Amino acid sequence: MHHSRTLILAASLAVTLHAHAQVATVCLRERVSVEGDAITLGQLAEIMPEDLAAPLGALEIGPAPLPGNSRLLTAGYLKIRLRSAGFACDQIAFTGAERVQVRRAAAGSAQTVEPLGEADAPAPTPQPLIVPRGTRLRLTVSCGAVSIGAEATLLEDAAMGARAAMRVEQTRETIVAQIVRPTEAEVAAH
Repeated sequence: MHHSRTLILAASLAVTLHAHAQVATVCLRERVSVEGDAITLGQLAEIMPEDLAAPLGALEIGPAPLPGNSRLLTAGYLKIRLRSAGFACDQIAFTGAERVQVRRAAAGSAQTVEPLGEADAPAPTPQPLIVPRGTRLRLTVSCGAVSIGAEATLLEDAAMGARAAMRVEQTRETIVAQIVRPTEAEVAAH
């Protein structure tokens, strides 16, 4: 009796250790084209091994860009999304591109996706730094010579220099302010 219980415990432990030792590999693509309103990890990367591709691939990363626009997602941002969804990032290896440019075809355009050849590729343009939704920012509201500071949470992904919606922590009000640094935003009241 004791011997069979030990064997069952050892087998259970071996399965548990194997499950914890298994590491998923997420190989990010440089450019993808999406349809629909949401982006999933499976659209952005090739995920191995097969048995982990479905649960990881189904993870919704965020909203797709508006039709005809593109959005840049970094590997760091994807790791944050995985952690917030409860995945252990120390068991997920990221390879491939450091960032993915996600494009959504313009409404009414053909949905065929052709890879860009080297001669057809547009000249690289500096991509703005994207501050992810949920980031806590130091908000400064200025009116003439008076400035007031507050904590705010970004309600949408926003590029540096862009205006974005955020919620002021103390008052719970939603305002629009300009992102001036990855952790700071400003509003100039008249």
